[in-house]
Amino acid sequence: MATLHIIRSSGYSSNALAQCLSMLLPQDNILLMDDGCYNLSHALLLKALKDDPELTAYVVSEHASARAQSSSHSDFILTTLTEVVTLLFKHDNSITWS
Repeated sequence: MATLHIIRSSGYSSNALAQCLSMLLPQDNILLMDDGCYNLSHALLLKALKDDPELTAYVVSEHASARAQSSSHSDFILTTLTEVVTLLFKHDNSITWS
């Protein structure tokens, strides 16, 4: 069962990112939104993406732009708030980390 892990807080100010990464299963995906967009350059997330080429990470582009965050890594897929609904339906479950 695939789970969408929605990360809404920065890994620099909370342990939500680390906890999320420790719970990931092979078919799971990550969505960064709100202050979770600050994780675009977080070493833990970048390492997880490098170690698991099957892991997909999405980022809400409007939220990243509002926080002046961007990434040159091709590992992140930009998405809109409208597309988040589709992502939720593509997964069996979702967990919000905040």
